[in-house]
Amino acid sequence: MKLSFAPVDASDFEALFALRVAAMRPSLERLGIFNMNHARKRFLGQFEPQYMQHICVDEGAGEGPQRAGLLTLVPYDDGRLKLQHLYLLPAWHNRRIGDWALQHVQTQARLQGRAVWLEVLNQSDAIRFYERHGFVQTGGDPIDLLYQWTPA
Repeated sequence: MKLSFAPVDASDFEALFALRVAAMRPSLERLGIFNMNHARKRFLGQFEPQYMQHICVDEGAGEGPQRAGLLTLVPYDDGRLKLQHLYLLPAWHNRRIGDWALQHVQTQARLQGRAVWLEVLNQSDAIRFYERHGFVQTGGDPIDLLYQWTPA
């Protein structure tokens, strides 16, 4: 299995919105806060193709790379990077693709000497994933928890 990134452009909005809904809906429903209109509005406000990359998987079956996920890493004026999105379609879960993408983020942050922060839904399965990769909770509220990773 070969993993790669591909650029995002404005025409990818609908496909990436559908991916985000597929990835986030179970967690949002568990909290009782899923709303399709709110989800669309929120994603539209965060849609910045210049910081976004498709996560692509090529299994070598002659079909070429398939789009399996989304990674968005936004530089902030305070010197940190925000991991805005790291989503995989459910069919690609538990195949270490998220590990690969997050290691890429951490390598970039280390090279730039920047910390990485993110928000994760309270009660999300992603909490264990980020903690396993060295992210530490720094705050939060009943909906979102804040996490940060700082290069050694």
